[in-house]
Amino acid sequence: MSNPRKILFPLHITWLCLIAIVLVACSSQTPIASTPEPTQTTVQITSSPTPSGSDSNIILYRGDTQRTGVYNTPAIRNQPEMKWQTKVSSSWLMPPMVVDGMLYTGSGDGVLYALDAETGEQIWSVGGFDALESTGAISGDMIVTAGFSNLVQAIDRHTGDVLWSFRTRNFAQGSPLIVDDRVYLATDHVVYALDLHSGQLIWEVATGNEGAFMGAPAYDEGVIYTTGGKLLIALDGETGEELWRVEKDEMFLGLAVANGLIYVGNWDRHLYAFDQLTGEERWKFKAGGEFWSAPAVDEDIIYAGNIDHFLYALNPQTGELLWKFDTGGDAVSEALISDGVVYVSDSSHLFPSGPRHLYALDAVTGEELWVFESVSTFLPAPALGNGVIYVMSTGEVIALE
Repeated sequence: MSNPRKILFPLHITWLCLIAIVLVACSSQTPIASTPEPTQTTVQITSSPTPSGSDSNIILYRGDTQRTGVYNTPAIRNQPEMKWQTKVSSSWLMPPMVVDGMLYTGSGDGVLYALDAETGEQIWSVGGFDALESTGAISGDMIVTAGFSNLVQAIDRHTGDVLWSFRTRNFAQGSPLIVDDRVYLATDHVVYALDLHSGQLIWEVATGNEGAFMGAPAYDEGVIYTTGGKLLIALDGETGEELWRVEKDEMFLGLAVANGLIYVGNWDRHLYAFDQLTGEERWKFKAGGEFWSAPAVDEDIIYAGNIDHFLYALNPQTGELLWKFDTGGDAVSEALISDGVVYVSDSSHLFPSGPRHLYALDAVTGEELWVFESVSTFLPAPALGNGVIYVMSTGEVIALE
């Protein structure tokens, strides 16, 4: 394979797939609370419940409620070796979640799979989701997931038994978000807040009539941040009241919240930073293609993958380019940061079959530490845990250590 190139600049990037504009008419449950009317006023964010990112009982896509992609696990800085490889499906698999010796992954065939993380043995599977573009969110003994069949289900993560179900009006692409005793879900056209234990509707808020990409919503300091086509919206997590909105000429994509800012890609080829309190634009960075994947961000650097082959490392306060890494692939996945290492693949959102690569890079310099190659149609962001990195190839789960 060609040798990836790292391009350095003076000091001075899913987890998401093809746009699916699919509208399937389904019934919805009767709200148990009235639907608030959106407003366009700017509201100061007030104190809030403790973010679920600090609750070890809750495991979320991209590591925390803010979707930063930061994980607290030891780095794998040297070339790993294969521990096991398991075939579970003929379709693509979504970014996995690993907890208490179990691995969970959603699939393009609409099945949620549970595996033994130590051996790769399949424990159970639950179908009926039509297609899953996420794996879900975990709280204690429960995993909550949603897909293109307009079905949200809470499942006993040990047995696969369904605990409750909720029917949405539109399909779900992004991963659910769990904060305390609530499940938040951004679907095409509507954002829902559900009771975690019963699945009963608490509130729902419309996000416009435009069919659009709906990524995983983020949460911080009592506020839900989500996209709705050309809108970026901040909602009060308790009531669903709209606090502010930003509208652009093109569609918003994946987002993350950190450092008092919201980082989000747009179809106009820019990565934007908006003020978390007001929605005011702080900076924007233009690349050669769309920033489909949600960025990963810490205090020092934001890592954003683009369909122009590059992973970009930017100053999180100014958007200044620090370095970029050429993966050689058509679309770069969501990045993960852990212990000074960034993990990113060269395949996300596009589905041609061929060699796909998972890279480990030095988080500060962008230097390539190692690369793993697999032949696949899709290679999303991996999962980390117990000195093992779990990679999703077409229908296969691969454990490297």
